[in-house]
Amino acid sequence: MKTIQKCFGLSAAILLPLITSHSQTASAPDQGPPVPGIAPAPAPPLNPETSFFYDSLAPYGQWLWVDPYGWVWTPNSVAPGWRPYTDGSWAYSDAGWTWVSDVSWGWAPYHYGRWFFHDHRGWCWVPGSEWAPAWVAWHWGDGYCGWAPLPPLVAWQTRTDWDAVISAHSWCFVAHRDFCRPHLYEHLALVAQNVTLLRETRNVTRLEIRDRSVVNLSITAEQVAKATGQRINRLAINEIHSPSLVDRGAATLNIYRPEVKETRVVTRIENHAVVNHTSEPTFAQMRRNETARRELEGSQARAREALERQHESELRQPPHGLTALQLQERHEAEHHAFNEHVARQNQVFENTLQNQSRPAPARPGLARGGSNRR
Repeated sequence: MKTIQKCFGLSAAILLPLITSHSQTASAPDQGPPVPGIAPAPAPPLNPETSFFYDSLAPYGQWLWVDPYGWVWTPNSVAPGWRPYTDGSWAYSDAGWTWVSDVSWGWAPYHYGRWFFHDHRGWCWVPGSEWAPAWVAWHWGDGYCGWAPLPPLVAWQTRTDWDAVISAHSWCFVAHRDFCRPHLYEHLALVAQNVTLLRETRNVTRLEIRDRSVVNLSITAEQVAKATGQRINRLAINEIHSPSLVDRGAATLNIYRPEVKETRVVTRIENHAVVNHTSEPTFAQMRRNETARRELEGSQARAREALERQHESELRQPPHGLTALQLQERHEAEHHAFNEHVARQNQVFENTLQNQSRPAPARPGLARGGSNRR
């Protein structure tokens, strides 16, 4: 009997692992043969407008695919709170008030296509084929003038209520006395004040087609001359064949206005996703990130202090026609707008840290990539 028990125990010890293994294999789903590495999906094709600008703008920013717009471009080396149409100045030309950019890539995104704000990427540009002195809406009122990028997918010929489709934080306002100054980003009102300035000014946007070109008739030279006390000279547009020659003179404004058409792209087209996680940052990158974070926090603190000083000044000498309750409501609205703007800046900044990637390398001999810095 003991011999039988001993043999049964030995058999069970040998067979039980085999039975268990077979049971687990049978109950598991059929995995099939090993799957080889999957190649990344090819980048979506470029439309003619994107192909025309792709090589020229690749050294200065990143091309991304964002639904529903398709391929869009976002510039490198701009602050989280940056807005389009701030790094430059206005010149009065044959086409009306025309944006003259301080940056080398400004000939394209400020005169073709449209801009929109992406919650994670910040401001992005959708390529277009039609040139304009600036694709912006306008506000004008006592003491202030403002402009904001026209959004994509909206027909400018039929739209009249631009304030319904342009968010308050998109606007740039300057005092009348500063409108003709260079480097307008140095003179912009605080973004938090936009909610007030939009109520105190009116939308005067007016674009028309004349001689087969878009002209800006929103604000006249006489209006600006009267508001600023300066003589406004109308500059004759002189078309040039290189963006490196874009400049203004005493009587002329050199502009680069090429015809947009399908173009062979030389730069490698990357399949960039909107969210693109990369490897762990290096120690040097972490130090740069921390420096950038301190700069952002410092900028936000200075803006908050400036807003508080403005509010204290208005409390000492309230604006004409406002009751104490109305002034309080204005300040509360501006504080709310300020906090929203800070939250947007922080969101863009944090996403930028997660999506750090090299810009496309500059290619020597770019046909449309020169600098127009003066």
